[in-house]
Amino acid sequence: MIFTRFLLFNCSSWILRVYLQRLPNRPMISMKYSIFCVLLLSFLEVSAGDIDLVQVYGQLDQAIEQTDQYIQMREKRILKLKNALEMAHSPEAQLETCRRLYEEYQPYMNDSAIHYIDRCITLATEIGNKTITDEFTLLLAYQCSETGMYQEAMDILNSIDVSQLNDAKNKRRYYNTISHLYNELGYYCKVPRLQLAYYAKGEHYKHFIDTTGLTSDDVLQLKELECYSNGDASGALYYSDLRLKQVEEESHQFAIVAFYRHLDYRLLRDSVQTRYWVAQSALNDVKNAVMDQGALWELANMLMNDGDIDRAYRYIHFAWQCANKFNTQKRNNQISPVLTAISDNYEASLKHANRLLLVLAIVSSLLAALFLVILFYSNSQRKKLARARNELSDSNAQLGELNAQLSDLNNQMRLTNLKLNESNRVKDEYVGRFIHLCSFYIDRLDEMRKRVNKMVKSKDLHALHQFTNDSELRDNNLAELYGMFDSTFLHLFPNFVNDFNALLRPECRIALPDPKTLNTDIRIFALIRLGIEDSSRIAEFLHYSVNTIYNYRAKIKNGALGDRDAFEAQVKAIGM
Repeated sequence: MIFTRFLLFNCSSWILRVYLQRLPNRPMISMKYSIFCVLLLSFLEVSAGDIDLVQVYGQLDQAIEQTDQYIQMREKRILKLKNALEMAHSPEAQLETCRRLYEEYQPYMNDSAIHYIDRCITLATEIGNKTITDEFTLLLAYQCSETGMYQEAMDILNSIDVSQLNDAKNKRRYYNTISHLYNELGYYCKVPRLQLAYYAKGEHYKHFIDTTGLTSDDVLQLKELECYSNGDASGALYYSDLRLKQVEEESHQFAIVAFYRHLDYRLLRDSVQTRYWVAQSALNDVKNAVMDQGALWELANMLMNDGDIDRAYRYIHFAWQCANKFNTQKRNNQISPVLTAISDNYEASLKHANRLLLVLAIVSSLLAALFLVILFYSNSQRKKLARARNELSDSNAQLGELNAQLSDLNNQMRLTNLKLNESNRVKDEYVGRFIHLCSFYIDRLDEMRKRVNKMVKSKDLHALHQFTNDSELRDNNLAELYGMFDSTFLHLFPNFVNDFNALLRPECRIALPDPKTLNTDIRIFALIRLGIEDSSRIAEFLHYSVNTIYNYRAKIKNGALGDRDAFEAQVKAIGM
């Protein structure tokens, strides 16, 4: 949160104060030690955390855009209190409601605040409670002194006999109000002699204030102001830190603490912290729909001196609107010089912009003339380029046609090469397998010859007849042949079965019990993939009738996903 960024500063500030208090003849400390302390505190403060003023200004801009929402929230509270006032019948209930209405209007609309506090005085008088009457009378005097109605405040205070104030709080409120009034007169007085006299009277009445019974924040504020008046910036910040820890960031009291804190940093000549805290005060005022925008006026004045005229104008314009709603001559008198200064700066900027505009107009005219010359020249060159481009376009078109033809030939050649490579690969594989198979069966026939020869020599005709009449040998040889065919084919086309099934509808797909052995359906189309398309040759190899092979082929093609007539062509393309 906000407090952690100043922890290092607070510790260093306390150490320096303790050190200074222990020095003998403290008022006579040399100037170089004082300057060193201020510079050290400033360095530690900046090191405690980076402050992004642009981000803070952005938050303030956003809050100003949403000011209607904040005003509606305050107006709802006021309307609720006004309804409660109409329903209140007893003077005591009306007095309490008027007090709350005064508190709502006090930073919002000065005229309404004075109206309800004056009504509180009337109700307190009717009740016959002099203490409460004196309290609201002094609150009215303070409201007048706070809003620039100095004569009215003085008349109210002169009408009060302080010796007749039998309440300690009212006495304290009386001296605080009259001290505040003279300090305000001194702050805005332009006559040096009178200014010193007003400040002297303010200090005089301040000494009569009894701090007994004051809230902690009131005591800390008095101590902070005392340090500020004595030029003790570090002491003022010490009490400001204590005040800051006691208030909530969303409360109006936070804006007051932040405003006094910016004055302390101004005394330290820390421009970044000064602008940060006055911006925080203004931000809190906007969010609380406070129309007495002293902080925003101060910030606009600083921004104008910084040269940020646009932002200063936006802020002072918003502060002017708030001042009109709050309706006090004091704020109007404060804002008017700033508005005038901003207006003068705008006028100077406008004159400068007009001069630049004139120079830019002359330069633009020269550039336009140059552009026309270049345009005329480029137009003639463009016509020449257009003719050359048309000729080149015709040549490119012819070249494109030749390239297309050449590309088609290349594609055909590539496909032919692929087919040849595939055929060569299959041929090489099957030639090797065929040689192996021939050698195998030559060995088998020689073994059979020896066995038959043995039976003939032994004249075992019955065994010879049984051996030559048994079909088991034929079946075993066919099984070995088909097994060798299956392993060779799957070696050449390992994904054939999956690709083949992908051409069939799901319900017609073939599931093999053994993925290493083909069934008759797959063997037929495996032979077709190898280029053996004639049903008679397929029947001869598989030892089936031609009609059976035809029926197998028709059944499989009927389950094709696409055109059944193109099915076998798609099978031939598997593995390409």
